[in-house]
Formats: sequence, structure tokens, C-alpha cells
Amino acid sequence: MRTLLAWLRPPGDLRLPLLYLALGVYGLTVLWSVTEGIRGPYEVFDPGVAKSVFWRQVIWLGLGWTTLSLAARVPLRHLEALTSVFYLGALAALVLVLAAGPLVAGARRWFDFGPIRLQPAEMAKVCLVLVLARLFARRLPERGQLRPVAASFGLTAALFLLVLKEPDLGTALAFPAIWLLMLFWYGTSWTFLLAVVSPALSAVISFYSETVAQRAWPWGLYLFLFMGILYLARFRLGAGVLLLLGNIATGLGIPLLWKLLHGYQQERILTFFDPARDTQGAGYQVFQSKVAIGSGGLFGAGYLHGTQKGLAFLPERHTDFIFAVVGEELGLLGASVLLGLFLALILRGLSVAEGARRPFASFVAIGAVAYLCFHVVVNISITCGLLPVTGVPLPLLSYGGSNLLTTSFLVGLLINVGAHDYEA
Repeated sequence: MRTLLAWLRPPGDLRLPLLYLALGVYGLTVLWSVTEGIRGPYEVFDPGVAKSVFWRQVIWLGLGWTTLSLAARVPLRHLEALTSVFYLGALAALVLVLAAGPLVAGARRWFDFGPIRLQPAEMAKVCLVLVLARLFARRLPERGQLRPVAASFGLTAALFLLVLKEPDLGTALAFPAIWLLMLFWYGTSWTFLLAVVSPALSAVISFYSETVAQRAWPWGLYLFLFMGILYLARFRLGAGVLLLLGNIATGLGIPLLWKLLHGYQQERILTFFDPARDTQGAGYQVFQSKVAIGSGGLFGAGYLHGTQKGLAFLPERHTDFIFAVVGEELGLLGASVLLGLFLALILRGLSVAEGARRPFASFVAIGAVAYLCFHVVVNISITCGLLPVTGVPLPLLSYGGSNLLTTSFLVGLLINVGAHDYEA
């Protein structure tokens, strides 16, 4: 028993494990509230989320801690040697789920194993972090060296497209987000990152101009400002012209991409730009979420007393919109405590990445930080109505096993890098 308990205690500095536990307990506390009904004068209102959700999450958190302890102890050299195997396994799993996974709400995203349902796209994020870490670590940046960047783009795009095919836009967007931050850590210049990001920005502004504002000037103004940036950044004439043409092409091609989206995805995006468009349909989730957060005020309605949650007005309150429950019941103070815990976890991860002795370990750590940043920023932005709804869970708070295990493994790798990098 003592040996087991010693193994379950992660090695090295306790700050990361304690932050993990604090967030896990915070999440369980909120989930308990989500599964509790509000007591009225004559009856108890059904919360709409079964109490079994809470107990399942308790089990998942226990499995997550075991996963964290395992990831914190596995020698990094073994992970580095097996990255190709992990990546190919992730590709195979994503292809298999598209071919044989059960169809749920029009999507094939999970494997069902009786009472357990696992999402291979979540573990594919870990595989991407590992394979990019190995690629970047073995080919440190040199002047004019674009081969590792091109290879990393191909590895990321393959996973992105397979997950997008499921379809699962929210999960798919995590892959380019991880790639971009790891690319920045690799030492890629900001001008190159501008070249990567600007076509997507051009597409968004072009869409807004054509579909929402129905005026051409926002996109025209963007192209004018972009040409100024190209001049100030001293791009070579040929490269600048190609980049400008790429921005124009993506802007003009946005109608074709728009037609490829599913109807519900189109409606969510349109409702994001115009929240009053459909408050009872596509905009219902965000509308109710903003009502819940706004009603919380500074101190909140009180634990277990949130009406948006308790009367089941707030959809997906145990998964993607759990932050709205925090805002309603615990107010700005409770939400600030939660954000402070996430910020401490991310800053500690950056410190681990910066202090790592080996390039592979450093890239693994920054990949884990990129994953956490993406999920926290995007989920909370969606909940507050700052981004379109895409279905991104909040790590260690949202109900679900696949994301919790992925988060646990990556936090375990952060602990591993901080404690065992000198042994790897």
C-alpha cells in the first residue's frame, strides 16, 4: 500500500500537482451544484443533469490522477523514440472512428466500450505534441531552413482534416493552435507567422464584409493596411506579392468554404456576428450563458442557488458551458479564482518549458501549455459570447473522460519535464 501511495505521488515540485488537484476539486464542486435541483416553495425542480454525472466524474478524476502519475514517471527518451508509432496510431484511430464509429447527432467522434465512450481526437492532441517536439528538437532552426516547418504543417494538417471530417470543428482547431505556438517556440520569425495567419484573417474579414456588413470597405481596408505592414516588414517584392495574392485568394474563396460547412455551423457563425438573430435557436446557448454570467454580479447568486442552472435554462451546463455556472453562482470573485488557478498552471508550464535542458523536453512542455491556453481561452470566450460556439471543453471542469485524461497526461508530462529532464 505504501509503495502504491508513493507511486501515485508525482515526483519533483508539488506546484503543478497541487494546481491540478485544486482545479479538479473546483470542477467537482461545480458539477455537484449542476446536478442539484432548486428547492421551491412546494417542490424541488429537476436540474436535468443526473447525479451519476458527478460520480462518474469522480471516477474519471481518479483515473486522471493515475494517468498524470504515469506520465510524470515515464522516461522522456522512450516517448521520443516512439513518437512515430503514437502518431501513426492516432491517424489509424481517427480513420477507424470515421469508418466504424457510432453515428451520434450526425457525427462520428467516439468509440463506445459499454458504459465508457472515448474520443480518439483528444489523445491525437498528445500525439501531435510529441511528434512535433521530436521534429523540432532534431532540426533546430537554421537560416532559410523551411523543411521542418513544412513537415510540421503536413503532420498537423492530416490530423486537423480527419477531425474536421467527423465533424468536430472545435477539437480540430486545437491542432493548428498547438502547431502555431510550438512553431513560435521553434524560433520562427514573426514575419513568417504573419504569412501563415494573415490568409485566415483575410477570410474572416472578407466573410464579415460580404455576409454580415454587406459592404466591401472592411475587407478593402484590411488589404490596404496589410500592404502597409508588408512594406514596413521589408518583405521582398516577390514574397510580398505572393502573400498579398494569397490573402486576396482566401478572401475571394470564402464563399466556397462557407458552402462546405454544415447548416448548424453556418447558423452559429451568423448568430455570433448578430446575437439577436436567433435567441431561441442557434443563439440560445450563448444568450442564456451571458444572462447567467451577468446575473452573478460580484459575489454570485450563491452556491446551489443559480436559477439559470437550476431551472435548466442554460444548455450544456455540465460540459461546454460550465463556466457560466461559475459566473452565476460564484460571481466575479469565484470566476477570478478559477482564472487565477488556470493562469498559475499556464505560467508554471512556461517556466518548465523555459528551464528544460533538452530541446525535446522543452517542446513537449510548450505543446502542453499551448493545449491548455487554447482550451481555456476558447471555452471562456465562447461562454462569454466572444467567439462562435464550437464545442470546446474547459479542462478539469467540463464533464467528460477523454478530455480529462488528455489534460492529465499533458500536465503529467509538464511535471516529468520539470522533475526528470536531467535523467532523460
